[in-house]
Amino acid sequence: MYQLTRELFPEDYLKRLRLRMPWFVALDSGDLFPRLETVNRLGRRHRAAYGPFFSRDLAQRYEQELLGLFQIRRCTETLAPSPEHPGCIYGEMGQCLRPCQCVVSSEEYAHEVVRVDDFMAGNGKATVADLSTARERAALALDFEQAAQLHKRLEKVNAAIASRDAVIARVDHFNGLALTRGVAEQECRLWPVMAGYWQNPLTLQFSALEPGTRSLDQELREKLSAALSLPATASGNRLEQLAVFSRWYYSTWRDGHWFPFAKLEDLSYRRLVREISNLSRA
Repeated sequence: MYQLTRELFPEDYLKRLRLRMPWFVALDSGDLFPRLETVNRLGRRHRAAYGPFFSRDLAQRYEQELLGLFQIRRCTETLAPSPEHPGCIYGEMGQCLRPCQCVVSSEEYAHEVVRVDDFMAGNGKATVADLSTARERAALALDFEQAAQLHKRLEKVNAAIASRDAVIARVDHFNGLALTRGVAEQECRLWPVMAGYWQNPLTLQFSALEPGTRSLDQELREKLSAALSLPATASGNRLEQLAVFSRWYYSTWRDGHWFPFAKLEDLSYRRLVREISNLSRA
């Protein structure tokens, strides 16, 4: 529907489809001191954007959780650092590195931005592991005050992780596979997404599930490897294609399954085979 409507009604296809752009949490590098921003439009200044979120409220909640963990600025102005800058309440509370008042250099601030980017890229897994290890060491050393502080920090990190849906990923690394029923009977379709762009779908006949010389797992690996071995198609509007994904994934009527992966080798073929088998028996 999206492809046909865009072709036939190029001037108002979004309105006809009622297709709303999804929301993202992005690092805005518009000046020397990047900040987090909740957006539904992506520009060149957004060097790292994570999404798509179900709603603006959920994206803003995740942004606020991150700001509570790190000391990057919350102000939206283009900074002109000066010792005479009045600053803000977050700087006074120790929740900002205060680059506006020249308290830190641009290099020191950039290090904090890298920490934020690393946290979003791994959804805090490395941070949880480090804090858990440090807490255990403090407890073994009978430094219970330090262990309690680390425990509170760990709770804040887990709250930030819980505020983000499992489907959220960096936009230019947004890879996965959607499994749906096919158009005809006794078939299903595989819809790959690479770097946020839908690729050509693959059709799989349920007859392939009958006992034969090759397993379904082997056939899936061969088909997907052949289809995705070439450079991924990056045509069209990525933001709109992610909007199509959001409408499907977050809908209450979704009839299908989503299998995310960083690389094709990471795809859970066992789960994919199980869901295809369930479709064949339905």
